[in-house]
Amino acid sequence: MTHIRLAAIALACTMLLACSTQQAYSGAARPAEEVALIKGDPKFRLAPVAAYLRSVDDQVMADTQSSVQVLPGEHELVVDCVVTTSGDRQRVRLQIVVKAGERYRLEPQLSGANQVCDTVRMIKE
Repeated sequence: MTHIRLAAIALACTMLLACSTQQAYSGAARPAEEVALIKGDPKFRLAPVAAYLRSVDDQVMADTQSSVQVLPGEHELVVDCVVTTSGDRQRVRLQIVVKAGERYRLEPQLSGANQVCDTVRMIKE
């Protein structure tokens, strides 16, 4: 029974870490109204379709982080779009412009009867 509890605790910690946010700028953390938040899917999520952040402005994302805070302006994202049911995996580069205080979410765009990832778009929340 102790092993089951330890496994449950480890899984819960992993899930919490998978939702953490990386800071993609130098210096101290800034208030939410001064940065933009971009959210991808947690890498440990079991989903039929997912958009995983790989890097932001050549800064590699940690496996435990699914979102990133960036300063306002232009950025380059590298995103993996994965369709579990078909095994399709596409690496997509996005040139984006974000505004301070805004929240964005990455959303995969599918084709071929939803079996192939065409691209990923960023949606303002």
